[in-house]
Amino acid sequence: MAAENNNNGDAIENIENSGYSNNFFQTLRELRRTEQFCDFSLKVGDETIHVHKVVLSIASPYFAAMFQHDTKEKAESTIKLECEATGLKAIIEYIYSGKTALTEENIFSVCSISDYLQIEWVKNQCQQFIKRNLKHTNCFQVRKFADQPSFKELRDHIHNYILKEFHKLINEEGFLQLSFEEIRELIKDDQLCVKFEDNAYKAAINWIKHNLNGRNVHLIELMSHVRFAFVRTEFLRDHIVNESALKNNLQCNQYLVQALTYQITPAIKRSLFWSQAKAIPINRTEKFNVLLAGGMDLKSRACTTTCRVYDVTDSKIFALPNMNTNRWGHSLISLKGGLYSAGGNNGAALRTAECYSSSNKKWNNITSMTNARYNFGICTYNNFIYVVGGYQNSTVEKYDPATGNWYNCPNTPVEYIYCSRAASVENSIYSLGRGSDGVTSCTRFDPREGQWCKFNEKPTGLHPQERFELVSYGPSLFCVTEDSARLDLRINKWDSMPSTLCKRTNYSAVIIANDIYIFGGELEKLVNCSEYVRSVERYNIHDNEWTSVDLMNIEFTRGATVTLNNDFDFN
Repeated sequence: MAAENNNNGDAIENIENSGYSNNFFQTLRELRRTEQFCDFSLKVGDETIHVHKVVLSIASPYFAAMFQHDTKEKAESTIKLECEATGLKAIIEYIYSGKTALTEENIFSVCSISDYLQIEWVKNQCQQFIKRNLKHTNCFQVRKFADQPSFKELRDHIHNYILKEFHKLINEEGFLQLSFEEIRELIKDDQLCVKFEDNAYKAAINWIKHNLNGRNVHLIELMSHVRFAFVRTEFLRDHIVNESALKNNLQCNQYLVQALTYQITPAIKRSLFWSQAKAIPINRTEKFNVLLAGGMDLKSRACTTTCRVYDVTDSKIFALPNMNTNRWGHSLISLKGGLYSAGGNNGAALRTAECYSSSNKKWNNITSMTNARYNFGICTYNNFIYVVGGYQNSTVEKYDPATGNWYNCPNTPVEYIYCSRAASVENSIYSLGRGSDGVTSCTRFDPREGQWCKFNEKPTGLHPQERFELVSYGPSLFCVTEDSARLDLRINKWDSMPSTLCKRTNYSAVIIANDIYIFGGELEKLVNCSEYVRSVERYNIHDNEWTSVDLMNIEFTRGATVTLNNDFDFN
């Protein structure tokens, strides 16, 4: 309360009842609940909702205009609305209280009604809710809802999401139910992010074969938008040329002939061969590089600092400056343009860590971890780097590049005996490894709550001294080992995967688009005698099969790998 005087010297006090607004809203809600002074009704289906004209007029320009003119609804004091009752009740709750609940069940209804009644704040909140909860499983349904002029910005946002995530959507039921016009719009879009052109072909052929008799008429046009020249050679050879739907079509055969001719043409002449090669959008043929760092020399049994980059697209290898410290059993991660190498072993477990920056082209030592570790898991979440477990280790730490410091986190509920791995999926970090009890456990950590819980046990457990790899794709974890398996986190169920083509140990793996690549490793021939494995294998998640794609002319085992971002500067 503030006291003051006016020009005549009279006292003036400005008073305010801080609870008045809440009491006012509470009284309004009570008046509506008891139907006191209600002078208008909303009919939806078999239900009637009694309300007050003045309250509706304040909240909704639609009703304000209705009551300012001589309308039929004003005269009859009622209106029949064609909408869902649950959505309308949520809107009325907002009008009488200033708040309401949005759920995945009512969001479309509330959004549509708020748009119709011109309640812009609720409409905007609904659109933000939809954006925050956009997923692979609902994006096509949401885009269909937003395909109307009043939701253009929302529709554009969803369309861009689909373009960006397209390589992960080609087997979703919502994708297979698209109309021809909708899939054609996507396939021909230069901004379509397929990572590899293989996925554009897979999308088109999957859609056609989902209803072959009804959709075969669209085969030629859809295939005309696939850049066959840029499909990977082994996929073209092993899959596309044997597809009966294409072999039996003269025009599609011509596409394949052009593609094969292009791929056997020397690279220096390709740009003159086919017009598609002159302005190929980068999203259709992204460049992927993998850093292979450290490891062990099998002859001397010494660990190394060597760093090499493998060009996945062109199957080439080039050097990167070596690390400062010899390491095997360490882990690599990429975050915000920096490459981080931590831990490992060089005769003893290491606490040290270092970072390679593309700006100064060298590795720089950073703050050491609190705990020494090797054969451990590493992942990123919310711009932090998490290191999890390792050989006879259950400790967890996170590194903040902004402060340059490590921070201790709660230990895992499993005391790992030899090797553990980690991967982040949505808002959780998952760790997998064999514990001292002999059980291969998958545990889950929620960084927001700071708690670990046991999530699952892998039916075919790891061997006592087995190094393995763990990668995530969508809502699944993939354990790459002698008995590889996939864990669907949505239903908490493991399914077996095909075995790798070469039985190897101490290899490294990364995820690129919808493929898992494994590099290096060794064949155990005799006791204390091993042989390097040079083959690069690729597992396609959608096709559920392994393919041998290259032979590296380098020796690499017990090291670490990480996929480098397209914008990483090597020059």
